[in-house]
Amino acid sequence: MPEILRQPITDRSAWRGADLRHDNRWYWNLPDAAIRDIDAALANPKNTAVPLIQMTRDHLPLPSIERDIAALVQEFEHGRGFVVIRGLPLARYTDDQIARIFWGIGRHIGNPISQNAQGDLLGHVKDVGGLTYGATNVRGYQTTAELSFHNDNCDVVGLLCFRKARAGGVSRLSSATAIYNEVLAKHPEHLDLLCRGFRYDLRGEERAGIAPITGYIPVYSYYQGKLSARYVYTSIKQASRKGNYTLTAEETAALTFLNQTAAREDIMLEMMQEPGDMQFCFNHTVFHSRTTFEDWEKPEDKRHLLRLWLNVPNGRNLAPGFADRYGTGTGMGVPPPGGEVQATMRS
Repeated sequence: MPEILRQPITDRSAWRGADLRHDNRWYWNLPDAAIRDIDAALANPKNTAVPLIQMTRDHLPLPSIERDIAALVQEFEHGRGFVVIRGLPLARYTDDQIARIFWGIGRHIGNPISQNAQGDLLGHVKDVGGLTYGATNVRGYQTTAELSFHNDNCDVVGLLCFRKARAGGVSRLSSATAIYNEVLAKHPEHLDLLCRGFRYDLRGEERAGIAPITGYIPVYSYYQGKLSARYVYTSIKQASRKGNYTLTAEETAALTFLNQTAAREDIMLEMMQEPGDMQFCFNHTVFHSRTTFEDWEKPEDKRHLLRLWLNVPNGRNLAPGFADRYGTGTGMGVPPPGGEVQATMRS
C-alpha cells in the first residue's frame, strides 16, 4: 500500500499566488553577458550546422550564466517550482535561431522528451482551427479554449512566447502542494481517493496493444519523502465517457474541489507572457492553465508558443505506477510509434 502523507507541507513549494503577485523574484532577466554568449554560439558554424534535434548544451555554451541555470534547476526541485526568464530580444534573431536558443537553454536544464504520438520534441502551442477542447482525442493546446489546471507528463515544461494573442491567453499557475494542504485542512475525506487516483484517456496516443484508458493513476504520490502531483481533468472526464462509466459522487466532489481550489484568487498566480519570455514549470509541484484567447486574423500574426518537455538528470525518483501514464515501461513522455522523434520550427 503506498504511503499517504497526512501532514501539511510548509516548504517553499507551498506558495500562494497572493504572496507572489508583488514579488518579482520569480522573474529572471537574461544579462547582457548571456546575450553575448548566445550571439557567439550562433555565429559559430560548428554549432549551427548541427540539426536542432542533435543539439546539446555544448552547441549553445552559456558560460556567463551556467551557475545561474544550475540554481534555477535547484529552484524547481527545492523551491517554488517555476521561473520566467525574460530579456531575449526576439527581433534580433530569425525564427530558426529563436528555436535553437530555446532548445539550447532547455538542454542546459534537462533532456527533451516526446510530447505527442508524432514524436515532436519541440512543440507548437497554437490554434490549428476546427477543433473543440474536450472532444475525443483533441489536446487543449491546439485550440483557443480556456484550459483547466493540469500538469504534463515530464519533469519540467518550458514555454517560449513567440507571439501573443490579440486578447487573452493569460498564463495561470497554482501550487499543487498548497492545494494538497487545502485538501488536508478542508476535505481530508478526499485524501485517500486522490492518492488512489483516476483513470485517464490516452487520447489516441497509446501504442498498439496498450489499452486506450489507463488504470488508476494517483493525483498525489508520496514517494521517498517527496510529494508529487499528476492531474489532467479533461483526460479523466474523457476516460469516463470513452469507457462508458460514471464518476461517483465522491470522485466528482474531489475533482470539483481540486479545480475550484486551483482557480482561487489567493491560490493561483496569473501572468501574461510577453514575446521572448520563457516560462519553465516543475510539473511535480505546479499546475498550469491559461485563459481563453481571441486570435489575430492573419496566420502569421496568430498566437504561437514553443514548448519543451524536459526530464532533469538526477531528478526526483517517482513511484513507477505514478511515473508511467502510458503503461509502456518508458517512463514519462508520450511514446511515439517506433521511437521516432523530431523537432522542427514549422508553424
